[in-house]
Amino acid sequence: MLTRRWLVRTGSLAALVALVGCSGGGASGDFARVSGTVNYKGSPVADAKVKFIGTTESKSGGKDEFTTQTDANGKYVISGTGKNPGIPPGLYKVVITKLQVKPGMKVPDEGFDATQLEMSGMGTNALPKIYGEPSTTKLSVTLETGKNEGKDFNLTDDGK
Repeated sequence: MLTRRWLVRTGSLAALVALVGCSGGGASGDFARVSGTVNYKGSPVADAKVKFIGTTESKSGGKDEFTTQTDANGKYVISGTGKNPGIPPGLYKVVITKLQVKPGMKVPDEGFDATQLEMSGMGTNALPKIYGEPSTTKLSVTLETGKNEGKDFNLTDDGK
């Protein structure tokens, strides 16, 4: 009798652990990879910062943000973040900036990147201001699980 109770409890515990282990596990394995091109007035924008900002709160309580930079042809890719093979699927606001040296400023020739330019206050955004802030950008994209190719952004002076 004691053995039977022990077996029933052990079996029930094993079933509960299996059920808990399986629930929600699929969502943590779903990731999106995104790529595209940034153009301004029909020309590719090299060295632009492209930031994807989640529109819903993440599990950590804030909004997810993922940043990448365009290459010489205006192309960008986010295919992995940390140990994850991409970013969570969902709706993202997109903020795009391209820093250039403010007129009259002189920066060191070597080892001065866009982040240092931004932090020093010697940089200014070369793109229309509307694209540079989460509160003003009209750019958004919905990412599905898997590859999301051709998510292009064609920027204009009027922000449309």
